[in-house]
Amino acid sequence: MRTPTMGARAFIPVALAGAVLLTLAPGAIGTANAAEPKTEAQQIIKIAKAQRGDPWKYGASGPRAFDCSGLVIYSFKQAGDLKVIGKGKIRSARGLYRYFKNKGLADRKNPKAGDLVIWGGGTHVGIYIGNGKAISTLTNGVRIHRVHAVRASFTAYLHTGMWKKSTNGSTAAAKPKARVAAVRIGEVRVADGKISLRTGPGEQRKILSTVRDDTKLTVLAKGEDRQGRRWIQVKAGSKTGWVAKWVTD
Repeated sequence: MRTPTMGARAFIPVALAGAVLLTLAPGAIGTANAAEPKTEAQQIIKIAKAQRGDPWKYGASGPRAFDCSGLVIYSFKQAGDLKVIGKGKIRSARGLYRYFKNKGLADRKNPKAGDLVIWGGGTHVGIYIGNGKAISTLTNGVRIHRVHAVRASFTAYLHTGMWKKSTNGSTAAAKPKARVAAVRIGEVRVADGKISLRTGPGEQRKILSTVRDDTKLTVLAKGEDRQGRRWIQVKAGSKTGWVAKWVTD
């Protein structure tokens, strides 16, 4: 099936050649492939698994060769879920990371089948299939591997919600969420990556300065942007500004 012409190409740096330290043979995943998918996540994963062994090719999005984001786009498109990942217009791992992060849907915890996995700050992307494993296109082709077996450092899970969407169009009732402790004034948090300090809550606010990954941030105040997303005013050394709560740990 032909895929639409898209923008900037995804890439896998040379450092990712042979990136998986431990790949898994097809039989190691079990015989679940024979079962008819009941959720969109299962359908996406089944499509991706069917591409195992296909070669890596820069800028390719199937059906016979893929780069990392190409496999993601192909799998979601074939499942009819392209809208979830930006309608196929986002053609890089870094772009997908920013898209989900801006929606507050990127973090390092609680992955579900059908979520995306980002490595290297946005140099590589794959699909989470459960049990600590992912499927992605490496320079030696489409492979199933453990999330932390990739040499590029794990960055975040991008939560797509496909695990709770059934193939008949209905949405499964989500399990009650565990209560999340509120952010407290005076609490010390940590920057999850390089982040911008802004004049107020919201991405439209002017950037005052930036702070490095793992910088300690002392919470001074709390607020929300126009979309109702949570922001916090923090002090980082001698710098003060507002940051999105979801880019801190």
